[in-house]
Amino acid sequence: MAVKALRGFRDIYGEDWEKFLRIYETFRSTLDLFNFTWIETPILERVALFVRSVGEDTDIVQKQMFAFKDRGGRDVVLRPEGTAGVIRAFVEHGMTPPKRLAYFGPMFRAERPQRGRYRQFYQIGAEFIGYSGYLADVEGILSAYLPLKSLGLNVEVLINTLGSAEAKRRYSQALREYLAGVDDLCEDCKRRRRTNPLRVLDCKVDGHRISPPDILDFVDERERENFNRMMETLREWGVPVRRDRNLVRGLDYYTGVVFEIKSKDLDAAQSTILAGGRYDGLVEDLGGKPTPAFGWAAGVDRIALVYDGRPERKPLYFVVRTSEELREYAFYVLMRLREEGKRADMLHERRSLKAQMRYAHRVGARWVVIVGEEEYERGMYRLKDMETGEESLVAL
Repeated sequence: MAVKALRGFRDIYGEDWEKFLRIYETFRSTLDLFNFTWIETPILERVALFVRSVGEDTDIVQKQMFAFKDRGGRDVVLRPEGTAGVIRAFVEHGMTPPKRLAYFGPMFRAERPQRGRYRQFYQIGAEFIGYSGYLADVEGILSAYLPLKSLGLNVEVLINTLGSAEAKRRYSQALREYLAGVDDLCEDCKRRRRTNPLRVLDCKVDGHRISPPDILDFVDERERENFNRMMETLREWGVPVRRDRNLVRGLDYYTGVVFEIKSKDLDAAQSTILAGGRYDGLVEDLGGKPTPAFGWAAGVDRIALVYDGRPERKPLYFVVRTSEELREYAFYVLMRLREEGKRADMLHERRSLKAQMRYAHRVGARWVVIVGEEEYERGMYRLKDMETGEESLVAL
């Protein structure tokens, strides 16, 4: 019986992986312009890292972590998101702000698999550490939106604010009082309205009909003014923004501005392709000095569903030989082509010239490089254009 991949996990190969790399390269190009440094953190982290950062009452910690005890009896977990690990590394290595750190890699959550949602999924993320003010928020959102624009995606940016810690506290109390009179809640939300009422606004269960208070009524005048200036500035830069007063995001470390970028070409359940916001308390929570910060993460698997750009690859040169005695010379020609920056390949197993030509056609070779006795003796190869049929001799 064949051994297959686990449910919710998948193999990504061929054009699908090329598409992932194209998405990554587009984000990387933009983030390089924003002066980011790239970081790779461990896939395996301590459970305590995410309990302290993401929040003990969140769905991620309560239901979605691949957590277990290692051989030393430590509680460890496959990372469910990227920000906490990056901030841990920032604190652990004594990095000094301001710092811009970006990452790309797999994350893991024990969610119910569905289209665009896997238990191993890829994220590209960016963290602005040591940056504050509404223009820093504008820059952060632009760094997220511009790569998606470059990919040609049809998106909308939804934004809200959670206000300062004091505003968030006042709003949470008002929300708790409002939710006390609401019966139309799932069992999780009935518990959350007591422990963490903001999580009710992030519930994924359909059917909730609530009209909670507006958090902008609980922030001070300066916060409200900065939020409005941020929205105006984003519109001036051509970002399609809209305020969503119920947007809170599902991670406890967020403070201030939060945002989501949704694809207009995906169903509602899969439409969020990028999300983030401000988390001014996280560095201190993980043992560092008080440091403002802003970040986001993009779901590459989701983006790949709506990105239809075909990966651009160099044309393929396929080397064929007229006899097995010319195998080593054919390999020499193959490596010389690669040294010249050409994408090249050949078959190593014994095949007739006709079979080699058929294979070259099957893999989409633009050029066939023919090596025969005459070409070997003259230190050359014969180049055949597979579109026109024209042939020419080329010296090495």
